[in-house]
Amino acid sequence: MANMKEQTFKINPKFRLTTKYLSVFWHLVDKETLQCESYIVMPDHHVFSSKNGVEILVHYHDGVLDMIYHPSTVFESKKIQKWLRELLRDTILRIAQDVLPKRVRYWENLKGIYGTGVTVKRLRRSILGQCSFHNHITLQPFLVIFKQEWMDGVILHEMAHYKHKHHRKSFWNYLSILLGKDSEAENVKNDIALSPYYEYYLYLTKK
Repeated sequence: MANMKEQTFKINPKFRLTTKYLSVFWHLVDKETLQCESYIVMPDHHVFSSKNGVEILVHYHDGVLDMIYHPSTVFESKKIQKWLRELLRDTILRIAQDVLPKRVRYWENLKGIYGTGVTVKRLRRSILGQCSFHNHITLQPFLVIFKQEWMDGVILHEMAHYKHKHHRKSFWNYLSILLGKDSEAENVKNDIALSPYYEYYLYLTKK
């Protein structure tokens, strides 16, 4: 089922993304208006053009991606899809590099345990986070498009490895203390796989 979703999924005006850290909004305008707006110089202003002129304009500001297009924009175009996918992926990475280290520091200060640093970078799809032998955490940037509690669950899981470098019972007992609930009853990976945004994750991380 996941592979089928990945093959048919497209970023177009039906695409919905509304999360704590990033939301996508679509705006339909006439072609002349889109062309005029594309000339405006401002930060985080991205334009996709073809031989027919400007096809789509994207503006990022304060956790919002405004997608501006005209009635004839061909979202089935492989070039447009690649451009949109890479733009969205890079925006998520940029947001995650700001949000996730702050969230780790928040939990470290709250729990009174500390690691040696945080890196945010793309990992294999099946990997949400890692903790090194020297207590350096690496996190999957796409965590920011899922529920805050799932993001925090992954962070606390990796923080539990500060004290336990394994997944034996002592690890799960300690993680339960950090979570404030039974860690073995929690399965963040399964929760994320059932999320409505999981297909976005598959599409954005494909090569």
